[in-house]
Amino acid sequence: MTAVVFIHGTGVREPGFSALAGRFSAGVTALRGGLRIVPYYGGGEHGAALAAGGASLPPSAGTSRGPAAPDAGDDDTALWAALYADPYAELTLAAAGSAPAAELPPGSLPPDQRIRARLAALAAEGDAPAADLGP
Repeated sequence: MTAVVFIHGTGVREPGFSALAGRFSAGVTALRGGLRIVPYYGGGEHGAALAAGGASLPPSAGTSRGPAAPDAGDDDTALWAALYADPYAELTLAAAGSAPAAELPPGSLPPDQRIRARLAALAAEGDAPAADLGP
């Protein structure tokens, strides 16, 4: 009996994997009978886990998924919306050698300095946040 090993893509997790493996198996065996389909799910053992309550994910409109940054606000949501609309927007701007024209309110940091300020704040916390993530 011929065996066909089904390996999922990097973005597939349960319960989607089982449904996808079922559709794959049905489709392949409809084309040729007598096949043994062997689904391999590596996401559980070898895949990435979502830690820190999803703090690395962009916020959905009107909600927060992690600790709020001191200067986080509507402009962060607008930036994420722009990236959802065009995932290559930042790369396009970088390739063109230009930055988006934006007027900053008094006291705010330019985008390149905002990330530096956030990284400096995280560095000042030391290893304390990592302890919350578990082993």
